[in-house]
Amino acid sequence: MALTPEGGWIYLVFCRFVVGFGVTGLYSVDITLMQEFSPASKRGWFTGLTTTMLPAGSLLAALLGAFAAPYIGWRGLVAVGLLPAFLCLYVRAFVPESPHWLLRKGRVEEARKSLAWALQIDPATIILPAVLPAVEQTRWVELFKYPRSIVAGCLTGLTQTGGVALALWMVTLFVMVLKISPPEASKLVIWYSLSAIAGRFFCSWISDAWGRRASGILTCLVSALFMALAGYLHDVFIGGISVFFLMIVAQGFLGSGNYSIVGPYMGELWPARLRGSGMGLVYGVGNLGKFIGPAGLALIAGSSNFVKPQATLDALVPGFLYFASWYILGALAFWLIAVETSGRTIGEIDGQLTGKITAKAAAE
Repeated sequence: MALTPEGGWIYLVFCRFVVGFGVTGLYSVDITLMQEFSPASKRGWFTGLTTTMLPAGSLLAALLGAFAAPYIGWRGLVAVGLLPAFLCLYVRAFVPESPHWLLRKGRVEEARKSLAWALQIDPATIILPAVLPAVEQTRWVELFKYPRSIVAGCLTGLTQTGGVALALWMVTLFVMVLKISPPEASKLVIWYSLSAIAGRFFCSWISDAWGRRASGILTCLVSALFMALAGYLHDVFIGGISVFFLMIVAQGFLGSGNYSIVGPYMGELWPARLRGSGMGLVYGVGNLGKFIGPAGLALIAGSSNFVKPQATLDALVPGFLYFASWYILGALAFWLIAVETSGRTIGEIDGQLTGKITAKAAAE
């Protein structure tokens, strides 16, 4: 992207597509890998931590946009963003394959070494089953045997719609509402990013402490409330401080933090042999929010440009209510459709899911 020719927007779009393809794939793989290395009692916390530094990208972008962009330009910003990506190669170099996956493939000794690496103990002390189940061939279409998992995963995944749309237009909104310059707006995004990082740590903890459903419902409802208030109170100031800015920062705490619950939860909805495929499916559907959010704002603002909608103050309240509605949808999905996975081992989740399929098949 940093080498994009002048006016070469097709080249830029292609590069951005490759980046999006890879980042989404990494997220789906990393969450499921962490889950298969984590004890049931701390799986929400451990896998939630995988997401905590995602807002740090926004924080880095805000810092660079505020202080470095005048000197290095947008190409320099893109190049700097490459540096954290090298961590992916470092992690792949020393983290072994999932022991669950290795066992399902019949590679017992490799699974033993993988567990020993995670527990930091001698492989000889790990006792694995003497008789392993037959190696199963996984077919992607088997995901559709679990319609409840698909619906729950997709609807909770779409909670990111409002938050992503807000993050995309945050600097523009600060400039428009607060009448400040883009560098000043970037500095305000720093506070939002810090709130989001803290919120992700908090939500990673409550996903185990309160359970996935209760914590998901709470974070979605509170996020929707703050999002709506940001729209309604956009022109209110208290002691010279914008309530619009305060509501956005408050919303970021649980609105962004909510994804430390939702992201790992999307990977827990499947039997172990389908977890990667299932996670990829519902996370992919959830990522439609990155288009639905800005496109919805374009429709609300009456803009014919779906890529860069012209935000207006008249569209602010309905736009923020639209963002809030996706959190309400997520709360309803957690309440009415989602199953509780907190504290259950991977084996117990497998039994719960496959047991239901077996019982249904027997009844038929």
